[in-house]
Amino acid sequence: MTNRHEIADAIFRRKTFIISSTLLLLIAVVAAWRFSEGRYESQAVLLIRNNRAEVVVTPGQTQESTRLSGLNDGQIATEVQLLLSRGSLRQVVERCKLAEPGPDVDRAAEALGRDIKVTGMPKASMIEVRYSHSDPKKAAEVLREFLAVYTDHHLRVHKGGGTDFFEQQSGDQGARLRDAQQRLAAFQRNTKIVLLAEQKDINLRRLMDLEASERESKVALLEGKQRISSLREMVNALSPRITTQVRTLPNQFLTERLNTMLVELENKRTDLLSKFRPDDRLVKQVEQQLADTRATLERAARASATEQASDVNPLRQSLDSDLARAKMAQQVLTTRVAALGPQIKEYRAEIAKLEQSTAAYTDLLREVKTLEENYQLYSRKFEESRIADALDRQKIANITVVEPPNVPSAPMPRSLILPIGTVLLGLFLIFFAAILTGLHGQELHTPQAIYESCGIQVLATLPEIRRTR
Repeated sequence: MTNRHEIADAIFRRKTFIISSTLLLLIAVVAAWRFSEGRYESQAVLLIRNNRAEVVVTPGQTQESTRLSGLNDGQIATEVQLLLSRGSLRQVVERCKLAEPGPDVDRAAEALGRDIKVTGMPKASMIEVRYSHSDPKKAAEVLREFLAVYTDHHLRVHKGGGTDFFEQQSGDQGARLRDAQQRLAAFQRNTKIVLLAEQKDINLRRLMDLEASERESKVALLEGKQRISSLREMVNALSPRITTQVRTLPNQFLTERLNTMLVELENKRTDLLSKFRPDDRLVKQVEQQLADTRATLERAARASATEQASDVNPLRQSLDSDLARAKMAQQVLTTRVAALGPQIKEYRAEIAKLEQSTAAYTDLLREVKTLEENYQLYSRKFEESRIADALDRQKIANITVVEPPNVPSAPMPRSLILPIGTVLLGLFLIFFAAILTGLHGQELHTPQAIYESCGIQVLATLPEIRRTR
């Protein structure tokens, strides 16, 4: 195994080779760096967005929907690959005549791909492109053509297409939508449905009101029957008329009449006694009349006349009025309950009819809504595609050249990285070659090398005495 002393010995023995080779390397690197041509670098900065700048697709979109948005890292990487695609580089080589037609075009395209530096800036959605050439005008020309080719390639790759497809789908969806609307209108005419939910709600409210009114009327009927029965009992218990005044008077007229008759009979008896005897029949008759008249007068004196005044009973009259009103209200409630029954049945039948038509109406309404959404979607897509095609024909893309390619006025500053790297690499190769030749050469310089090569043990060594002049 080689140790450090052997490596140091090999380097020491090849010191002349190392020194001369190092001097030649330094001279060559300095001469190449000093006399090499200066290169002029032209640069451009592209701003790339997701949407086309200042393009409103549909009137219905708001400002937020048309706002331009930036690109993410993946999209920036995609655009970088489009920039450095082989087809784009070949077109640039052919347009700028960087190589003769033939196999040299591919090699020139590869060299152009190495010379063009493309740097993506994801946070800023920008791409920086640099190209250096010994001719400043050529550098700017190549970079301009490179951006023009990239724009065409970008439009071709990102072209939406599908205008004919969206137009066909829009027409198809429009025809289907009109057919569905006609079927929905016919269904509404046949079922008399305009707004199903509102009609169901209105009919249900009316039915609930009618049912509540019917219940209230039936309760009022029962209350009315009880009231009529009570009023009848009270009316039957009262008399239609009541005595308002009672006066007790003696029979004065009869008494006066009897006294007058008694006087007349006395006068007649006196007149008869003057003409006849007391036992005469006429006298006896007159005396009997006098006795009867006196008895009648005594009875009349003892008897009296009662005068009574009566009037209509106001309580019974009020009860009769209440009873009449209760009977009238009962008839009205009976008529109302009889009229509410058919109305309730009618509304129940209408609600049942609406319930039966709900499924078909909902399906038709959903179909119309779905077809309308599809029609609007395809119409919007068709319009967007048509606008995109028009913009593509005008080469209006979502690419903005923030900094166009310029003709550099001064060459690029020379970098010391390449010369220093070349020197370091050359020194490494020189030392590696010196060590390799020193260790594995045919000359034997150490006892160990003699022993390993010939198998002879070295007992002593003598230093070489060089002859000097």
